[in-house]
Amino acid sequence: MKNTLLFICFILTQISVVSKAVANDLDDLRQELKNLPDSSKLIRLNELLYQNNRNIVFKTYADMLLEEAQKQKNDHYKGNALLSIMRYYYSRNPDSLRFYLKQAEPIYLATNRIVDLCRVKGWNIYTLVNAGTHDQVIKEVESLKELATRFNYQEGIDMANQALANFYFNIGLKEEGVSLCREILQGMEERGVSRIRRYYLLRLLLNQESKQEYLFKLDTCIKNCEKEGITQLDTEHSLPVLKQSYHLYSAQYYINQKDPALTYFHLQKLDELEQQYNMNTERLMKSFLWMHYYNLVGKYDKALAIIDWLKQTLSDNKRFNDWIKVEDIRADIYYKMGKGMESAKAYRDSKVVHDSVIQAQYYEDLAKLRTQREVDKLELQSKELELEAEKSRARSWVFGGGAIVLLLLCGVLGFLAYSRHRYGARLKIAKEKAEEADHLKSAFLANMNHEIRTPLNAIVGFSQVIAEESDIETRREFAKIIQNNNELLQRLIEDVLDISKIESNTLTFVFTDQDLQALMKDIHSVISLRMPENVELLLDDCPRFTFHTDRNRLTQVLTNLLTNAIKHTHEGYIRFGYKVAADEICFYVTDTGEGIPEDQLERVFDRFVKLTEWTTGVGLGLAISKALVTKLGGRMEVRSKQGEGSTFSVIFPV
Repeated sequence: MKNTLLFICFILTQISVVSKAVANDLDDLRQELKNLPDSSKLIRLNELLYQNNRNIVFKTYADMLLEEAQKQKNDHYKGNALLSIMRYYYSRNPDSLRFYLKQAEPIYLATNRIVDLCRVKGWNIYTLVNAGTHDQVIKEVESLKELATRFNYQEGIDMANQALANFYFNIGLKEEGVSLCREILQGMEERGVSRIRRYYLLRLLLNQESKQEYLFKLDTCIKNCEKEGITQLDTEHSLPVLKQSYHLYSAQYYINQKDPALTYFHLQKLDELEQQYNMNTERLMKSFLWMHYYNLVGKYDKALAIIDWLKQTLSDNKRFNDWIKVEDIRADIYYKMGKGMESAKAYRDSKVVHDSVIQAQYYEDLAKLRTQREVDKLELQSKELELEAEKSRARSWVFGGGAIVLLLLCGVLGFLAYSRHRYGARLKIAKEKAEEADHLKSAFLANMNHEIRTPLNAIVGFSQVIAEESDIETRREFAKIIQNNNELLQRLIEDVLDISKIESNTLTFVFTDQDLQALMKDIHSVISLRMPENVELLLDDCPRFTFHTDRNRLTQVLTNLLTNAIKHTHEGYIRFGYKVAADEICFYVTDTGEGIPEDQLERVFDRFVKLTEWTTGVGLGLAISKALVTKLGGRMEVRSKQGEGSTFSVIFPV
């Protein structure tokens, strides 16, 4: 602990020293610039900017150059500063990149800097793809192609097509993306385009599929650079960087080929490069490769140790899709080691997180749609304001033509405006209702997708494992899990059919006189068979009473309430019965279970609502019960205190 505190103090001291040194250097620079003529100031700042493009003061020099260039109205140096600032914001703040792109575009067009303009437009497209704003991507790609075609800049067209291929990969159109990349690469090779441009494209292809063909091209590029004595392809990519990429992708390729010897060879080459050139390979990527290698050669303990680290790191970084892949590999390793239960648990955890990610993604997309809807509303309001302004100008012009014409036109315009307003109001209400219905339908389908997939995943997963499991107790446990999920799926389908019938008003009711004492005893007999060991089912003494109702639907409501009480009561009792008053009859179900938080009482009758993620069922029972009670002419109430239990009441008029 003491050593750790000393180390932290040392780091803070070093940061403070570096910050003071940077501040002193900037003060010295400002003093130096005061003594220089205007033209020399720009030259000096430009030199410092490109000498320190990887330094912590890089952005400061770019801002100083931009300020001085704007003061002197020098578009050349203004363009240099803007290019550096946009490169800085490319991976940090895409909105700031677009802000400066609007300033830079007219400058680059005026000074014929088409290469730089195409480059930053390409950066912008990549940020749009990464942000998920797909509706703007195609428009920006076409804009970049039009610009490059207008100035006969073929590499600009390649940049646009490469960004389009990346977009295809992002939305799952892998074949289209690979085909487009191969077409671009062939054209580059025919024209003899620079090696660094071809390297970017090869890297994009290798990220999608490891092929010997692409590795051979990358290896050939490296060997040609060595023959020609080239050690630096551009400011960011040296020859060792290309070698590092080659060995990373090669290791991935030979893992896919299940060749442990060549996999190990390339992993060792990576270590040698790091030591020789003091390089850092991204640790997550390397850990993935070593994990696959140890799994390949049967060193499962080492693979599991890496998996433990990867799971924690991926969870901290919210990379849940990669977390799911790692957990699937863990399940596979446990299965190979003969640990069936651990394998099944890992498989189940993977599927639970997978379903949660899908649901989270859906709600994220839904939020984006809502945001876009608000933006569309604002645009509509803006257009309405513009239209109103146009009408005002038209009225002013008519007023100059004479009072009589003005009165006539105002009368006509007033009538048209009133008619249009009424039509627009009706259209707006209809549109909002349609959008609300569409959103409700989307939310319902998303919930159904999640709820059906959860038991299906368990059935499919354990059905595959049970066929290969030899231990009879484990097979029985798996069979029990499959049976429970079958019953859950069956209840879900029945509940959804009931909901559908209720909403379409096709649910039929058969009203007859019912002896409530006999009905309650029948329900007690059925429910008592489902009771857990530590919970007692009590039927209160009820007065003899004949009630005119639908026996099946009333039984369904009370059974749903009792089943819900069983889920949330682990000890104590569940009491039910009815009381008859002068003008109403009240059925009740009281339990000593978990209770319901006060802030959740209003939500318990909504669809797909479950108080915890671990509660069995799909959350439709109470919603169906309330709808049935309403159809039968009654109402439902609930009283609850968390930790003490709940009471659900069903009240009908007599």
